Parts: sequence; structure tokens; C-alpha cells
Amino acid sequence: MKKLFTLLLIIAGSLVANSAYSQVHVNVNFYERHYPGYTYYTYPAWRGHYRDQVYYSHYQPAFEREHRVYFTGRRFDHERFERENHWHGRN
Repeated sequence: MKKLFTLLLIIAGSLVANSAYSQVHVNVNFYERHYPGYTYYTYPAWRGHYRDQVYYSHYQPAFEREHRVYFTGRRFDHERFERENHWHGRN
């Protein structure tokens, strides 16, 4: 009985972990597609919004203007930005 309970806990844990990963992956794709370079926004909260769609929409023009050398069309060059700015996952 104890082995069955342990097995059920492991299965339940893996299901929770996989669904959480999927949600994060979808959000990352959405934000990167609509707000290229969003990971590097270091602006303060705006009208109570911080790191959500309203926040990114508000600061997107400023970010694209300030970092235009890292854009090729709508694509943001993450590798170049991180190399030139010594970026190591700051948030």
C-alpha cells in the first residue's frame, strides 16, 4: 500500500510539473513574439502593472528605440545584447 501511495505521488508530481512547464513555455512564446527582447525590460512598474501585457505594451516603443541596434526587423538579437551588456539573467 505504501509503495502504491508513493507511486501515485510521483505520478501526480510529474503531471503538475509538466503542466506548469507548458504554461510557462506558452507565455514565453507569446511575449517574445509580441514584445521582442521583453526579458531585458528593466523599467519600473507602470500604473500598478509590472511584467504583464499592459507593462510590455507601454514600454515597448521606448525599449525598441533605446535598443534599436539589437533589432533586425522584429527579431531581437539576444546573444549580442547579453554579450555586449554582460547580462546574466537580471530581473
